[in-house]
Amino acid sequence: MKLNRNYVTPFISLVFLVVGISGLLMFFHLFDGYTEVVHEILGLLFVICAIFHIILNWKALKIHFKKSVFLPALLAVLTLAVVLIISERMYPPVDLQIMDRIVKAPVEDAFRVLNINEEQAAAKLTEKGISVENVQTFEELWKHNDANAEEVIDLLLE
Repeated sequence: MKLNRNYVTPFISLVFLVVGISGLLMFFHLFDGYTEVVHEILGLLFVICAIFHIILNWKALKIHFKKSVFLPALLAVLTLAVVLIISERMYPPVDLQIMDRIVKAPVEDAFRVLNINEEQAAAKLTEKGISVENVQTFEELWKHNDANAEEVIDLLLE
């Protein structure tokens, strides 16, 4: 199948619009819980469409790369990305800080914070092959059982 601008251009335009809008909604915390999955999945589709767009427009893009504006733009974007990454690392969002504290808390306290009955949680986990014996924290729980942290918490919150 040959790449065709008639298909790639509408797709990349529409996916860009949805990814942009969902990003704005996430930034302003509107419809939290609904926009993240749309943003992530369509973000992947956007990357695929962008690759097709680059392939289709490679000759024209090479001309832009030779212009003096490309290198400063590249440096500006990379600098902004690095600043944002460092900022996030130094001042993590509240939800990540809370999650980190729950993970490091004693299992009983974590169950209480998540409003989960300890006996029912132990039964659920045991049913899925996850042992709660000899663990002090949630972190130890999934490390000792070679489990994924989010899967364990999702299982408990079902």
